[in-house]
Amino acid sequence: MAENPITALMNPSSIAFVGASNNFTTMGTLQCLNLSTCGYTGEILPVHPRESTVLGKKAYGAIADLPYAPDLAVLVVPTPLVLDMVEEFGKLGTRRMVIITAGFRETGVQGGLMEKALIDRARHHGIRFLGPNCLGIVNTHLPLNITVAPIQDHRGKLGLASQSGTYVAQVVTYLHKNGIVLSKAISVGNEADINLIDCIEYLGADDHTRAIGLYIEGIRDASRFLDVASRVSRIKPIVAQYVGGTEAGARSSSSHTGAMAGPSHLYEALFEQAGIIPVESIEEVYKVGWALATQPPLKGRRIAVLTNSGGPGTAIASTCNKVGLEVPEFSMEMQRQVSVFLPGHASPRNPIDLTFHVDMKALTEEIPKVLFSCDEVDGIIIHGIMDTGFMELLYPLISSVASITREDFIKMMTIGLDKLPAMPDHYGKPLLISSFFGKEDHCIRTFHENHIPTFDAPEKAARAMGAFLGHLRIRQRSHVETRHNGKPLEAAVRILEKARLDGIDEFGAKELLRVYGVPSTREALAGTLEETRLKASEIGFPVVLKVCSPAIAHKTELGLVHLNLKDQDELAAAYQAIRARDQHSPLLVSEMLVGDRELMAGMTRHPGFPPCVVFGLGGVFTEALDDISMRLAPLTRHDALEMMDGIASRLVLDDYRGMRRVDREALGDILMALGRLAIHFPQIREIDLNPIIVREGKPFVADALVVV
Repeated sequence: MAENPITALMNPSSIAFVGASNNFTTMGTLQCLNLSTCGYTGEILPVHPRESTVLGKKAYGAIADLPYAPDLAVLVVPTPLVLDMVEEFGKLGTRRMVIITAGFRETGVQGGLMEKALIDRARHHGIRFLGPNCLGIVNTHLPLNITVAPIQDHRGKLGLASQSGTYVAQVVTYLHKNGIVLSKAISVGNEADINLIDCIEYLGADDHTRAIGLYIEGIRDASRFLDVASRVSRIKPIVAQYVGGTEAGARSSSSHTGAMAGPSHLYEALFEQAGIIPVESIEEVYKVGWALATQPPLKGRRIAVLTNSGGPGTAIASTCNKVGLEVPEFSMEMQRQVSVFLPGHASPRNPIDLTFHVDMKALTEEIPKVLFSCDEVDGIIIHGIMDTGFMELLYPLISSVASITREDFIKMMTIGLDKLPAMPDHYGKPLLISSFFGKEDHCIRTFHENHIPTFDAPEKAARAMGAFLGHLRIRQRSHVETRHNGKPLEAAVRILEKARLDGIDEFGAKELLRVYGVPSTREALAGTLEETRLKASEIGFPVVLKVCSPAIAHKTELGLVHLNLKDQDELAAAYQAIRARDQHSPLLVSEMLVGDRELMAGMTRHPGFPPCVVFGLGGVFTEALDDISMRLAPLTRHDALEMMDGIASRLVLDDYRGMRRVDREALGDILMALGRLAIHFPQIREIDLNPIIVREGKPFVADALVVV
């Protein structure tokens, strides 16, 4: 496997910088200044046409004047100069570049043409580059910083890749204030060459990165994204914020499937299938990502909540339940052990509420040791540990009645935290801290110094622990199955070739599905009333009679479907009613399936994504309920089974109110068949199976629409 291009980008021994000067009001100068002062030990080679020195370093008048080919070149120059400079560096022998310069595809058609020319020129010389229109890279372990803001902390554990440069270059103060230290940070810009997927692959293999955070506005190659992220997420947690949409959301659809499978659903499905933990804000990308990067993984759902206040404890416990975690009541033996350290009014049951007990030792040492060492707890959340932050508020009151200096008072009230920070790694259980204080408090500073994540609200800590549960589920997935496409089946090829000009009707759609093993109703085509009577007798009453035409997608709304016809008289009446509306289309006579549940499945396509398979509740309320799950084709059996558990109404698939459990293997076969059909036949735009009738636990397709 070829080395990831970012590896060399992040570890250069020499860097040429074009666009820096001695004018500190320019972005290029600020970026070169950060590079010069971040601790980078390699050689920096400024290129400037007029100045002999830049930021105290010897400058070269032109790229051709450089004494050798640097490992990396950084361009912060006017847009028209970029192409020629890429050419010059290519001739010199440089094979890695960071192009900060904007003015390419993001500006319109002309900029897009210029970006294409940039790609062609770089490929001609074997150059791999980041950008254009990016804000640089950070490696806190080398160290290396080619952004506009100075690094404040080094040797972090959270890797970041962002489609917004702001979230790499303008957040250093925020990260420092919250005790978060990045390992590597990459602003991908326009992704003309190196892209977000390359970043995931690189960070997944990086020894210094224990978790990955992503900011995503759009994904161009969803197939490769799924492949790479699926492999990495089983090893390292990936959290991502998605902000954006696609033109596909406005595309008209002729099926229920197409109407429901819009871009927001699509990205949710992609993240779920890839094992990515979705978050709602960039704050969560940093804070949840940092928690996952610094704490041991969760091994179960059981969370202990320790607090000195009832409100936060209740909020943590309630939020834990909402995200799927358990806050179990402790055993009597466990309660006995905890009670030793509690005041008489406090509860040992879980949450453990000390009710503003001022002795911090119980909160920071004695009770945590009991919780970490017991086998009833998988993770711990503590709220209320504090010392100097609160004492600073009290000092004016104390000093009004006692003669003591601020320094002596604060020193006297500062608590020791030498044992708690070591407990997570020692016992292999995650610890999250909730506090309304920040770095002004000695305890919070101590937690930050020891890489213990803190949150400024109880609910935020609990939701972060929910992300640990998300990664536990990802780790517990069965081994990754190979996604086999196979070859198109000849019988299906013949059916679709026949339908190439006129489309495919319901009879042909079900015939196609049966070739791929999808069970459906027994049925036959008819034209005249006599043929209709004969086919109904052969199938057996009750039957369904409906129009069968590729030109009519939704027949029920047009009164062209008649159900549960019990005898020849009802059949004749239905025939006449249909012929009054449609005199020429063939008719489909089908067995009347009576089941206890109605489901739906389908396939649709969106630009830039593999075919999308959809599953949910069926019947006339499908779109209204919008209770669906999705995966991208081709599906593994694991994907198919996860889809069934992905709907809110999943309980109806089990033994429910006397109904037999749905055969999930048979249902999975249907979903996987849809994925294979979609991969084998790109001309199929949509498939809609609705309803799928469940009879005695077995699924049968009662109605099918295939759009080619």
